[in-house]
Amino acid sequence: MKAVVRYDNRAEAIEIREVPVPEIGSEDVLVRVAFAGICGTDPHDYRRSVAGIDEPLIQGHEFSGTIEEVGSKVSGYSIGDRVLPEVTPYYCGQCSLCRSGRQALCREAKTYGFGMPGVYAEYVKAPASALHRIPDNVSLRSACMTEPFAVAYQAVLLDSSVRPGDTVVVVGPGPIGIFCTIMAKLAGASEIIVVGTDGDDSRLKCAQSYGATMTINSSMSEPLERILSSGDGRGTHLVVDAAGPASVLELAIKAVRPGGQITKIAPTRGTVTVDLDPLIYKSVALRGHFGIGRDVWERCLALMASGQVDLEPMITHELPLYQWKQGYELIERREAVKVILTLERV
Repeated sequence: MKAVVRYDNRAEAIEIREVPVPEIGSEDVLVRVAFAGICGTDPHDYRRSVAGIDEPLIQGHEFSGTIEEVGSKVSGYSIGDRVLPEVTPYYCGQCSLCRSGRQALCREAKTYGFGMPGVYAEYVKAPASALHRIPDNVSLRSACMTEPFAVAYQAVLLDSSVRPGDTVVVVGPGPIGIFCTIMAKLAGASEIIVVGTDGDDSRLKCAQSYGATMTINSSMSEPLERILSSGDGRGTHLVVDAAGPASVLELAIKAVRPGGQITKIAPTRGTVTVDLDPLIYKSVALRGHFGIGRDVWERCLALMASGQVDLEPMITHELPLYQWKQGYELIERREAVKVILTLERV
């Protein structure tokens, strides 16, 4: 089968290769990939060296597809079923983290595209225990975005505290940031401020369409002043860092109100030199986010199936697998909101 493969630790050592179709075990299924979403971290990883790659590794972790083959001990699933495997399908299942629903934090966790072969390929192996059925009225195109959608659900609705009437600031209008905007709206936030920078015009417009009440281009106006001018002037109840630059944490600490929260999703780029003492004086909670609870996948699919959220407008570009690099470049140039790769016609 064809797959997008990192073949060396050095930067840009990724190419299309012919690789063997995965062999499934008795408790696995073989999924034929229909669509795979490009994550914003993928272009970053492409441009840098990545330690720990001992052998060629297929890239990608967002996808949806149909079952092509079923293991001998698998029940309840059949060939042709539309499914969505969880992004971290393998873990020990015995530790306190696994038993509390935080399998992604397990020491033995393996994630598509990182600790195990990824999903930029024609076929993917998945344990039946990690599968979620895609509702009949949810397209495979939309379903392939469930993973980043679920990240936002977990980060905003479960790992943060948002109440009706709150003010929420989301920094970074990429797909994760826009999904966080959706979650803040669902939680009842009265003001949702999304902060971007030069080149983010189309993304900021997309954020507005999903519920942002104010958008700020930080290259054209000072975001802190505008944030503090909203509401009662004491700052925002929640700041979500979906961007990553070190400067975002400084903005968040200044913008958050006493007793508020900062939730960090994006990995930090650059050296953080900010004074952290205001976190103490303002009694602010600073929380990192990683991983998705199993029930969150079902809730996100239910949101799509009910019609409460339509993710299709997020998709600005659909490319065949062999144009994966063009997809990365569209994201780097900020010309896209969400890019998906189609494998229906490889």
